[in-house]
Amino acid sequence: MQLLSVPLPTPGRPRGRPGATKAGKRASRSKDTSRSKNDADRTYGKLTEQTLDYLSQVGDADVRARDVATALGRATDSGSINAIRSTLDRLVGTSRVQRTGRGLYRAQQP
Repeated sequence: MQLLSVPLPTPGRPRGRPGATKAGKRASRSKDTSRSKNDADRTYGKLTEQTLDYLSQVGDADVRARDVATALGRATDSGSINAIRSTLDRLVGTSRVQRTGRGLYRAQQP
């Protein structure tokens, strides 16, 4: 039986890869994530703007994510519909759109 020789860690020398953290991710530099003082003036993404425009056009009608995707000329595969659904859910969270039922959305009434 042959024994393997394993080097022991030297004191004062960090173990593992340089720049790595315990979770295996590299330490990141801090970014300036502070918001500007004009957050109320910021514009939304193109999909969000298109979705809000469509909902304002249909008025009081309840719509599904698939209806929005079709009206915007987007693909109706599950990925595209999920993108619309995520956008609608974010708009519900910011009170710009109402969820009127399971999978049904409507523009927020003023």
